[in-house]
Amino acid sequence: MTTVEDVLSGEPVDPKMPPGVLVEGPVVEAKLRESYIAFGLMLGGSIAAFVWAFTQGIGWVEISVFVGMFSLTTVGIGVAMHRLFVHRAFRSGPVMRAFFAAIATMAVQGSILKWVSNHRRHHLHTDKPGDVHSPYYDGSGDPHDSFFKGMVYAQGGWVWDHATTDAQYYAKDILADPIAMFFTRTRWYWYALSAVIIPGAIGYAFGGVHSLIGCILFSGLFRSYVMTFSTSLVNSVCHSDGRYGYRRFDIADGTTNEMVTNILTFGEGLHNNHHRFPRDAYLSHAWYEIDINGLIILGLAKLGLVHDIFVGGRRQRSH
Repeated sequence: MTTVEDVLSGEPVDPKMPPGVLVEGPVVEAKLRESYIAFGLMLGGSIAAFVWAFTQGIGWVEISVFVGMFSLTTVGIGVAMHRLFVHRAFRSGPVMRAFFAAIATMAVQGSILKWVSNHRRHHLHTDKPGDVHSPYYDGSGDPHDSFFKGMVYAQGGWVWDHATTDAQYYAKDILADPIAMFFTRTRWYWYALSAVIIPGAIGYAFGGVHSLIGCILFSGLFRSYVMTFSTSLVNSVCHSDGRYGYRRFDIADGTTNEMVTNILTFGEGLHNNHHRFPRDAYLSHAWYEIDINGLIILGLAKLGLVHDIFVGGRRQRSH
């Protein structure tokens, strides 16, 4: 797995690309290796989950654990990984920060260091050469041959690019953050906790060995794949330049607000709103724009568990 030393090892830079993009070398190899392992486990587990469901059956235990773990890890990506670690839309003490780091990593979408680096690069070069996962340009900065190919690339094809993001360029704050780096180094343990140990333990407690197996396959591995697929809709569907969803703000990218994606991601589908006010903790600008992640942040602020929230482009200082 990639270490901090790997990240800082000094990689070749593609002269066609903007700064902060590494091509070839050990960091890219480590990225591809980790992607193959993670997606191989999730895809294999998903196939096994369908076989198990049709041959052995699943029940309320497996479905309940699926819903619970999907909800926890969706909040982990939206509230913790995206709005706290990437955009610093609010602040918290070390205990809450560690909790957020845990549920962010348990989403099984890469380390905090990698996710933050990629997403900040995405914002700096949105839908232009240098964007990590644009429907319009590939990892070499070349335009896609068709809109369909671009959507496939943005939905997940970008993971297999022979390039990656320089964390030293985009995420120095994360490299200096002992909590974030602890969870970066130990990410595979948190992946196992999320996809295998917690679902399996709950399944065994409430349904014995049969539910243990069903929960690992259906509520652990398959749920991790569904969670990743749902998050990736933000990269594809919500960058469709109005083909899907609507654009509240006329800004220089292809972002849209799309309601199905918004429901699945608890508010991340308000992507045009987000790109207009990227640091906001609460993304809704109308009664029908439901931002569950934002409401959770506001609720935690009321309880005194987070503070200094950005709303409307301004930090709301806690007193």
